Amino acid sequence: MLPTTHSTKIERDGAAMECVLVPWDSEIFEFPVAQISHFKLGQGAQATEMLHEFDAWCAAHDVRFVSCRLDHSQLRESMALEGHGFRFVEMVHGPRLDTFEGIGVPLRAIQVAKASPGDLEAIEEIAYLAFTTGRFLIDWRLAPELSKRRYATWVRNSVDAPRHTVLKAEIGTDLVGFFIVEHRPDQSVYWHLTAIAPHWQGKGMGMSLWQTMLIRHRTEGVPVVETTISGHNTPAINLYARLGFSFGSAQMTFHWLRDPIR
Repeated sequence: MLPTTHSTKIERDGAAMECVLVPWDSEIFEFPVAQISHFKLGQGAQATEMLHEFDAWCAAHDVRFVSCRLDHSQLRESMALEGHGFRFVEMVHGPRLDTFEGIGVPLRAIQVAKASPGDLEAIEEIAYLAFTTGRFLIDWRLAPELSKRRYATWVRNSVDAPRHTVLKAEIGTDLVGFFIVEHRPDQSVYWHLTAIAPHWQGKGMGMSLWQTMLIRHRTEGVPVVETTISGHNTPAINLYARLGFSFGSAQMTFHWLRDPIR
């Protein structure tokens, strides 16, 4: 039986690392998956001894896959990870919109509403098929099926999450996409997962759907919208720039695998 939660904090000579098992991914991948949630090297700190302790923790929990995200400025930390067998996978960006004044009128009339239980199968299918630039897909050492299954499960898990809402987007009775939205205590909104149905991709649907969502949030009185996108997803980066989102510090994503997983 996979452990439901476990974490460790390692501190050595001015360096600190926090690691945690990820139950959701562990369940999907059917082996223990972990995440380095914090990694910082102080001035002159050496990571070697700490990383060996990290290895022992992974071995004790039979961890086969570890991910880590670092701010783009953390070059010492990134080099330490790469020297220990981690591999760079992608940069991620955090678009942020804090003014809705320039949002144009969508060219297509799209209806957005909360998804019902009867919508979930179709939305999960979109999640399973729509993504091509996710970090689990572009890492060739991972089976593509794992990434596809992860996105579909993300939809299913979000239905019961207390602060998440799965929204469907339709033209008539045709499902064109979905958003998983978190309404934060400060009234801001975070888009966890967004997708356009494969048969609507490449038809200019993105701009109209994103405008529709932003107009909805403006009507709700939302002050800020934030999300995260892969640096490999050039069309999305261009879309967010056209909509007026600003881009802050990027993050580097690293993966460590015990063996290629197929």
